[in-house]
Amino acid sequence: MKELEEIRSCLIEMRNLSSLMIDLALSSVMYNSEEIAEEVYLLEEKMDELTLKVKKLALEAAKKIDDPESMLSVIEMANINEQISDSAYEIADLVLRDVEPHPIIRKIMHDVEEEIGRVRVNKGSILVGKSLRQLKLPSKIGVRIIAIKRGNRYIYNPPSNEIIREGDTLIAVGAGIDKLRELAKEESEE
Repeated sequence: MKELEEIRSCLIEMRNLSSLMIDLALSSVMYNSEEIAEEVYLLEEKMDELTLKVKKLALEAAKKIDDPESMLSVIEMANINEQISDSAYEIADLVLRDVEPHPIIRKIMHDVEEEIGRVRVNKGSILVGKSLRQLKLPSKIGVRIIAIKRGNRYIYNPPSNEIIREGDTLIAVGAGIDKLRELAKEESEE
């Protein structure tokens, strides 16, 4: 059934989007970045659209199946992802409202196993000119690139064929941030 395939696709996108939003919201607080916080706001609007779409599709699918109550779990899953994105929105809102986080919050963020880091790619880096697929950063050094800042714009959840350029700023999550800094030829932490 067409509706069920669309629901599946939307729920996968929602799951990925909510995870990205949490990472970006925490990054916005860690780096006091209004740019990243504003992007969380934009992604929240996308999540609202997806939530409404899933609910409409679930209602349509419920009309065509023998067990319409089974669609309740689909609606609940959409609501849960929406709640996660709402939480990310509230975290990012702290930055946009100029609420200074208590020092313990930044300390906690620096002490978690899955560190969030911002790394600038400099001249001579072996990362330059290679795609994320070629680099295999998650398996080789344990980091996942969640965004790339190129000039004044961000590329969120970059595709595997995205080529790293000199001057890019990578926002990464994982235990290998220090190794990524070495590969990027970054002199000092931003």
